[in-house]
Order: sequence, then C-alpha cells, then structure tokens
Amino acid sequence: MKLLSAMLGALLLYLLKNYLYHKYWNKNLSVELNFSEESAVEGDELILYETVTNKKLLPLPVLKVKFMTSRYFNFLDMNNSSVTDNYYRNDLLSIMMYQKLTRPLAFLCARRGYFIINNADVVCSDMFLSFETVASFDMDIRLYVYPGPVNFEKFQAVFHKILGTVLTKRFINEDPFEFRSIREYQIYDNIKSVNWKASAKTGSLKVNVNDYTSSQQVKIFLNLEPETIWKYEDLEEESIRIASSLSSGFIEQGIPAALYTNARDIITHDLLNIPPGSGMNHIKTINEVLARIDTSQTVPAFVPAIREEFIRSSDSDFIIFISFYQKKDLQLLLSSIAGTGKDFFWIIPINRDVTVNTREELTPYVIPWEVPSL
Repeated sequence: MKLLSAMLGALLLYLLKNYLYHKYWNKNLSVELNFSEESAVEGDELILYETVTNKKLLPLPVLKVKFMTSRYFNFLDMNNSSVTDNYYRNDLLSIMMYQKLTRPLAFLCARRGYFIINNADVVCSDMFLSFETVASFDMDIRLYVYPGPVNFEKFQAVFHKILGTVLTKRFINEDPFEFRSIREYQIYDNIKSVNWKASAKTGSLKVNVNDYTSSQQVKIFLNLEPETIWKYEDLEEESIRIASSLSSGFIEQGIPAALYTNARDIITHDLLNIPPGSGMNHIKTINEVLARIDTSQTVPAFVPAIREEFIRSSDSDFIIFISFYQKKDLQLLLSSIAGTGKDFFWIIPINRDVTVNTREELTPYVIPWEVPSL
C-alpha cells in the first residue's frame, strides 16, 4: 500500500511538474540581444550580448537560445554554431529562479554591410528532458559595418594626385558676406568695394577685401555593373572602399562631396544617391549608404542610370568615376567628356582576371587600382 501511495504521489508530482512547465515556463522570461556599438568598420571586433532573464520561482534547467546572424560575423567562439548562407547560433544554458544571465559573444566584422537580427527562438526542456516547447522573441537590433580603409600608401598617392588637380582647377569667387581686411585702392578695384569711412579717416582710398568661397564640389560616380557574367566580389568591395575613402578625404579637406551609384539599397531596393555635402555627419551618411549596398541585387546599366545626374553637373564640378566595368558605352561617354576638355579621373579596380583595356584618348584620365587576390 505504501509503495502504491509513493508511486501515485510520484505520478502526481510528475504531472504537476509537467503542468507547471507547460503553462509557466516562459512567463516573465525575456531574451535580449544587443551589439556593443551601433556601427563599426570592416575588421573591427565587437561584442554581441546575449541576455536571458527569468523573473519567477520556476527554474529552467535546460534552455536553448537560437538565433541567426550574418555569415560575415566571425565569432571567436564557434562552439554551438554552424555557418551556411547565414550564421546559426544555438547556446545551451541553465537559469535558476529570479536570475539574469548575460553572455558576451565576441566577433569580427568580416565585411561591410547593414545587419539586422529580428528574433530569437528559445527551446525549453524540464529537468527530466521529458518534453520540449518553443517560444519566439521578437527583437530589432541593427548594425552598420562601414567599408574598411584601403591600402594607405596606395590611397595617399592617388588621392594627392586627384586633390592636386581639384585644387588647381578650383573655381574661386569672392564672398561679399565674408569680410577679411582693408587695403589700399588699386586701379583694377571695383568702386563698389571702396570703404568710404576708412578712406575718410586715412585721407586715401581704401577697399574692403573679402574672403573667398569655392563653388566646386567633387562628384563620385560608383559603378558596380558587372563586366562579365562572372561576379568579382573583390572588385565590388574594393570599389566601395575607394568611394568611402575618397569621400572622407575630400570632405576632410573642406571640399563638398557627392556620391551617385547604380547599386541598390538593401532596405528600399532603390538606387543610392547622396547629394553634395560636407562635415562629419555627411561622411557618416555616405558610409551608411555604402554599407547598405546590396550586391546580390540586379545592377542596372550604369550609363543610363547616371546620365541625368551627370548632365546636371556644372563646369566647376570635378568628376571621379570608379568602375571596373570598361565596356564601349562607358568609354564612349568618357571620351565625349574628354573631348570637351573637362577634367575627370577614372579609377579602375583590377585583378588577375580583369585588366585595363581602355581607348588611347582615355589613358591620361585612367588610374589603375590593383586589388590583391583573395
């Protein structure tokens, strides 16, 4: 009789346990994922914090937290994970009543991009592993990984060459609202610039000297149209890095920069264009746009895509093309620009498969940019 009572009691406890776990296992249970930074640069090391909080009396001895991220996150601890088109994480933990656990998961940002984690799944088992139940936790965490810097020595040589041309051709205008000093009147001075008050004090004609402003801006046209049926990810990514480095370089020199491309936004799927601007916020905007380029989408033909914006360019705008695509339509466009006497540069990223193959009249405008083999 005692044995039967004990067995009955054990059965009741087992059923009660099952009832409690089925009904309350995910009550007051929360799962959060957070990046240590909102943005990073290719090659940076960040931390993804995985936080599980259990605010109840019921312990959770066997809990699995599963989520998916980009395969371009190289986690330093690859245990409990698999990598295919994405990175799949499956962490096993045990959390007691009223406990909070936080795991720092360090990873390297292997490539630029715009990354989102939308949800995490939690699988719970009881202490006897007699059942499994799943809950999904919605979340919305985002990370910008900006294009990495290009080779410093190579970039310095190219940038100084372009910058020298830009500054030489700079179109300078006096700004009547930017007063600098007063000097003696010269015969070539406009009578409107005479400072009559200063002239009366000194007994000789004096004129106002104004500071100068530059109407010139740099427009960077980034082409990711494929040269062949083969996809050259190394050339695409290096082209994006060059665009980022050039934009930052000119803006840091006080020269407004714009970016136009036939690449598509991973969020809106629209073509990405950034009008001229300056300042650190503009550098950030350009890098965010470059991070959001989705090279897996179909890229429209470059020349029709940028023709309208190019036509709107003024004579004072300095144009830079970045394109490993070298087909006839682009070369005809650039030859027509060269025929007008307008200055521009064409940076051509190349590798062992893609080499420079341009018309002779374009040679003075071409800057080859060799990309190391992967």
